[in-house]
Amino acid sequence: MNNKFVILFALLLGLGSTMHAQKEIIDFLNAGKADANKLANEYLRPYGEMLGVNLNSGWYTTAKVHSVAGFDFTLSTSYTKVPSGGKSFDADPDVLGLKTVVPVGDNTFAPTMAGKESESLTMLNPETNLTFDVQGAGADYLITPMLTGAVGLPYDTEIMGRFMPQVDFGDYGKMYLWGVGVKHSLKDYIPFVKRLPFLQLSVLGAYTTFNSSVGVELNKDETGTLDMGANAYTGRLLLGANLPVVAFYTGVGYGSTKSNFDVKGAFPSMPGEDDDKVNPIALAYTTNGFDFNVGMRVRLAIFAIHADYSVGDYSVITAGVGINFR
Repeated sequence: MNNKFVILFALLLGLGSTMHAQKEIIDFLNAGKADANKLANEYLRPYGEMLGVNLNSGWYTTAKVHSVAGFDFTLSTSYTKVPSGGKSFDADPDVLGLKTVVPVGDNTFAPTMAGKESESLTMLNPETNLTFDVQGAGADYLITPMLTGAVGLPYDTEIMGRFMPQVDFGDYGKMYLWGVGVKHSLKDYIPFVKRLPFLQLSVLGAYTTFNSSVGVELNKDETGTLDMGANAYTGRLLLGANLPVVAFYTGVGYGSTKSNFDVKGAFPSMPGEDDDKVNPIALAYTTNGFDFNVGMRVRLAIFAIHADYSVGDYSVITAGVGINFR
């Protein structure tokens, strides 16, 4: 695979942003293991929540279910931006429960990785007199490309899948992704909908999992990895109108995501600590809630382009192209 394409693809998936922020995460170890986890948890929260939300997007471009042996392949890209409230957090020791470090000065608000690179907050360990900065990484959005395929089965059902085998990005790390979904038509169960050929109604359930690993370096002698993973589940009720060239669709449903970030490796202890820090950072995020989207697809023979907008805590814009048969 072309190296420039590999690096671009890695950056689109956010590994570039994570690498930019990894120095901040390692610097947090100056606060001791317990406080480092509390600071890193808030610092990385926007990325953890965006990743899960993006993985639940791009599953459908119509409410219609394929006929038996009908199929489609769709390449879509989902864009999510961090809301203003996700660009900073209160690092007051009483708020986060910090035991070792305190902010320097009167300001206690620190940028998350979505904050501007020009924004920072200095933290001090009074016992060791060590300081470090919590600095924004400017990573306030996430773009996730996704290749999805579907094939029609009997009984007004289609099965969908997305898959990317493990790929090694060299210095950017490695990652893999896969997902599976099922869509079933409800059109024949409801007389009113059944009588209108252009109206479509279906239900969808889907699951996606993502894993990646990026190398991190404390100094020339100590290295480790930043492992990221996410599992996303979604269930949607889909309603659409299929016209000869244009199709409109909307989906209402519930999504749940779980993501984790783990710094693994053995790092030397700081003054006042008894043991080396082994696998010092372990973070987990859970997001869930109802959302809905509205979208449009334009078909030209077997080719199609689409775009939709999802409303939720993190709004998502998805657009793409594909081929569609029956």
